[in-house]
Amino acid sequence: MSQLLYQDEAVFLAHSVALEQEAAERLYELANAMAVHNNRPLHDLLTELAGYSEHHAAEVVKLAAGKALPTLQAWEYSWPKEESPEVFHYSSVHYLMTAEQVLQLALEVEQSAQSFYADVANRSPDPGLRAMAENFAHEEQEHVQAVQARLQQLQSSAVTLDPTDFDPPHMPE
Repeated sequence: MSQLLYQDEAVFLAHSVALEQEAAERLYELANAMAVHNNRPLHDLLTELAGYSEHHAAEVVKLAAGKALPTLQAWEYSWPKEESPEVFHYSSVHYLMTAEQVLQLALEVEQSAQSFYADVANRSPDPGLRAMAENFAHEEQEHVQAVQARLQQLQSSAVTLDPTDFDPPHMPE
């Protein structure tokens, strides 16, 4: 499957749809966890970020309309790492995260997605697929810049928060 990613537009689009849908799902999942922990500001931020991924997924689905996209099993995707480039690993999140930490994580996954698309653009022998991947890489670069701007804005107005967990998990002894 790995070489088809660079040669077959339908396989590339299937990867792109999955990339954005998985990003939205993961962000909504974390947003819901933040709601459970009464962290409304982070819930709202994560829901907003998930909405962007959901919107981008809808754009890719629209672009793929009329094309027969393959239905890939999880192990058939050709991701650079073990998961889609635009999802964070569960080990990198916790319920005491700050908005700055969330945006830093968002920046990392957006950069990873941009690199993924740039790699496809650089390695594809197909001019049409290469142009599509370049366009997607450019869009992801715009997302990177938007997150960087938001992160910079947040850092310039940041107040130091007390990271103390006043309701820690109870561990039986």
